[in-house]
Order: sequence, then structure tokens, then C-alpha cells
Amino acid sequence: MKRFIKLTNLKDATIIYINVDYIGHIYAVKEKLEYGHVEKVAHTVVGTTTHNNGGFQVLETPNEIFSMLDKFNQ
Repeated sequence: MKRFIKLTNLKDATIIYINVDYIGHIYAVKEKLEYGHVEKVAHTVVGTTTHNNGGFQVLETPNEIFSMLDKFNQ
């Protein structure tokens, strides 16, 4: 059976389902300011081992994602 977590796409707040067996990296990106306003909000990148696209930009924090992943290890 496939095991998926549900994450929120940064770009348009749509739902993304990621197969936990193929997560290759997870890292936080800080908020980006340009000319005194927020150019890009803080977010997390989740990369998969099946694609070389840099990963998916999502709203959940790494800690929230790791909590979701912990449920599969219980």
C-alpha cells in the first residue's frame, strides 16, 4: 500500500500528496524581503527521489512534516 502525506502548495494553496517512501530531502526557506516588502513567505521544500525538479514548495514547517512522518513509523 502506498503511504502519502497531505501538504499545502505554497503557490496556490492546493493540496499535494507526497509518497513518504520517496522523500529525499526536506528543508526550511526563510522569508525573502525585497525593497521593504515580503517577496516570498517562509516555506519548506520537500524533494522526492523520483524527480530532479528541486522539490515542492509547501506551507507546512519541517517539524509538522516530521510529525506526519512519525505516524508511519509507529
